Amino acid sequence: MAAPIMKSKDLKFDVSLHGDPAQPCVISIVGTGASMNMMMPIVESLAARDLFVINYNPRDVCGTEIFRQMEAMVPEGRNLMEEMGKIFSADGSMNLDSDFYAPYNWYDLADDVVAIMDLHNIAKASVIGFSTGGVIAQVVMCQLKEDRLNSAVICSSSCEVLPSQAPFENPALQELMAAAAAVSPESSKEERVKGLLPSQMSMWEVAEGDPWQAILTKAIEDDYDKGWMDIYGGMNPFSTLAWASFAKSHEQHISSLEQNKVPCLVVAGRKDPLVPYAQSEMLAAKTGRAVLESHDFGHILGPASNRSVLLDTMADFIKTNSKS
Repeated sequence: MAAPIMKSKDLKFDVSLHGDPAQPCVISIVGTGASMNMMMPIVESLAARDLFVINYNPRDVCGTEIFRQMEAMVPEGRNLMEEMGKIFSADGSMNLDSDFYAPYNWYDLADDVVAIMDLHNIAKASVIGFSTGGVIAQVVMCQLKEDRLNSAVICSSSCEVLPSQAPFENPALQELMAAAAAVSPESSKEERVKGLLPSQMSMWEVAEGDPWQAILTKAIEDDYDKGWMDIYGGMNPFSTLAWASFAKSHEQHISSLEQNKVPCLVVAGRKDPLVPYAQSEMLAAKTGRAVLESHDFGHILGPASNRSVLLDTMADFIKTNSKS
C-alpha cells in the first residue's frame, strides 16, 4: 500500500537561494517536468537586479527526493501510464471528463509555494513563471491572493486549457527539439549537452558566445550530475495527470483570475513558437489587476538587448509592488 498523502510542509524540496535576503523576495516556478536549473538564467539575472530569488524543484522532477516521495504515494497496483491513457483518445483528442487517478494537482503545487515561503520565514513574496510554470504561477496567484503575494510575473502562459490558436511557426526550433527528443537516460553527459543545448539556445534565443550559453550548459550538466533527468521522453505521467486534474476545474480558475487583486505582469512574445501570443492577450484581459508587456520575439525574452530591457521591467515591477 502507498504511504498516506503528505502535506506540502512534509515534502523534501531542493531549494537554492540567490541574492540578498534583505531584498524583495521572488519565487521562481519552472515549467512542468523541468528541473529548477532550467530557470537559472532568469534567477541569476533577477538576483543581479537586487532581488532575493528562491528557486526550487517541483514534485515532478525525475530523480529528486520529492519525486521519490510522489512515487511512494501512488497506490499499489495503480499504473500512471494507464491512467494517463484514459485522458487521450485513439484519434489524439483529449477527454478531461474521464475518470482518472492523479497523485496531486496544481492546487497542491500552490500549497508547495506556501510551504517553501514558511520554511524560509517569508511573509510575502512575488512569483515568476514561464510557460507551464506561468500557468502554475496563475494558480499560485489565485490561491495565495494578496495576503501572501506582492505581485506575479507570468510569462509565455496559456489561458485556455487547450489553446484555440496556433503558435508562431519556427521550423528550425521544431527540428532542434525533435533532435533533443533522441536524448535518453542512458546518454552520457557530453551527449546530453550536444543533444539538448542547441534547442535550449534556440528557444531562449541565445547566440553563440552569449553568457547565457554557459548558464544553460551548466544547467544540463548539473541535471546529469544530480540525476535530475526526464525518464519519460517528455510525457511525464505525474506532470500530465496533475495538469489534467487541475483542468477539470478550469472554469473556476478563470473566475478566480477575474477576481484577482494581486498586481500581475503578463509578458508575451508575438513570435512565441510554443504558446500562441493571443493566449497571453486573453490572459491579461481576463485577469484582474493585470498589465500586458509584449515583445517581438519568442517563448522566453528574446536576444540579449531585448531581454535586458524586459528583465529590468520585471524587476522594477516586483520591487515597486513589494511591501516591507
